Amino acid sequence: MSEQDNKKVDLVFIIDSSLSMQDEAEALSAKLGAAIEEARKSCPSDLRTEFLGIEGGFAGTEFTTTVRQYLTGKTGANPAALKGREHIKEGNPAQEDVAPAAEDVIRFFDWRDGAEKNVFVLGDESLKGGEMTLDADRIKACDDAIATALQANVKIHTYLGTPHATLPYPSPADEKAMIREYKRLALRTGGEHYIYTSGVADFATVLKNTICASKVPQLDSVENKKDEADALEGKTPAKIPGNDSDLCAQVPEIVRAVNTLAGVLQSLIDVCGNRCDGKEKKHPCQCQDHHKQPTPPLTAPVTQEVPVTPVCPEPPPKPFLDTTDFANNHLNDWKFGPATPEHEFYSEGGATLIRFPTTNVKGRTHNGVLLYKHYTELQQGKRYNFSIQARRDNDYKVVPELSLRVAGQDITPVTALAVKGEWVTLSGEFTATSGDNLLEIFSHKASGDGNDFSITGITVKLAD
Repeated sequence: MSEQDNKKVDLVFIIDSSLSMQDEAEALSAKLGAAIEEARKSCPSDLRTEFLGIEGGFAGTEFTTTVRQYLTGKTGANPAALKGREHIKEGNPAQEDVAPAAEDVIRFFDWRDGAEKNVFVLGDESLKGGEMTLDADRIKACDDAIATALQANVKIHTYLGTPHATLPYPSPADEKAMIREYKRLALRTGGEHYIYTSGVADFATVLKNTICASKVPQLDSVENKKDEADALEGKTPAKIPGNDSDLCAQVPEIVRAVNTLAGVLQSLIDVCGNRCDGKEKKHPCQCQDHHKQPTPPLTAPVTQEVPVTPVCPEPPPKPFLDTTDFANNHLNDWKFGPATPEHEFYSEGGATLIRFPTTNVKGRTHNGVLLYKHYTELQQGKRYNFSIQARRDNDYKVVPELSLRVAGQDITPVTALAVKGEWVTLSGEFTATSGDNLLEIFSHKASGDGNDFSITGITVKLAD
């Protein structure tokens, strides 16, 4: 067994223990054994897991011990030092103190020496005190959890589940903001994020991927996810210095200096000429009589211009090429469409893929737009090629069918991913219009019986 295979990994699951999370607790518990077995094969490690509820639990699941019971009873934490509120004093909101509970576990859990430390939080409302909207206190709770995790070198993985039917999001904007907070908590601490605001995840896959990701050192994960986190928060990379100080940028000043020097030299020639050859001259050598004749000023008129020619000609523009390989889980401005309630990033053979593990949930369909992107930089009238790589991930019942669309119209045939594990290229051409060009990846099968697939290698380029 290699040192990597024997790497210690501590993974603590913390769940919001309000009634709306019972389905997630049951689904996770049912898949745990199979997921750990799969993880042992894919990414073996010396794994230790613990399952804790926030001020409560769920009978018949792995979550029967509370955070407070474990930390005060097993690790000897002082109850007064815990940030999570007590249910007996606060009622139901205390069961939804996800971020404070994570901080308590990070600070007081009995982590093994040398282990990679990981916390996986599961909730369906805000990270402190529940509710479907954010406020300053709830955002600060996320900030505090991030700071505590970074200080202790702990990754936080996050799962945002389906809200209770009686407490939906007030608006799509509120749902988007909540998704952002759960993603932010994960990305800034180096963790994975899973967003299932409609339906329950395939927890076998979620658990396996989380266990494998837990082996990666936190500092490496934070660095790998920095670009995605910055993009989520609307931050842009700092401008790279130096480009404005190269020789090309100084050409105008250099040319002006050369022209001035040429003018001064020409004035000296006019004054001295061939009159200082040591022979008797009718007129005294003015070079010798510099004390009688003032020296021509440096501002003498320029009588001979040096041609101004570009020293560093601009290289010809490169043909347009935009590639998206999902490196570091970065979407490159592609956005998920309505047909992607389930999706996950994972790595395979050095490449990063997005997997769409559809589930057969009543009332849900999986046909429609998977991913879309607006391109405003394409040249009107030019021909462009749009392509992706896609693969079927299982051989159960329904065969996935995909196509590529521009402005709502297919530019490829509807393509069946018929063979499990076989990569298929979808490729088509289109003529760009002025302004916005909308490109979409479209799924044509609604069923969740099978219909699992992965994509990568999205490419948009100027056609040959």
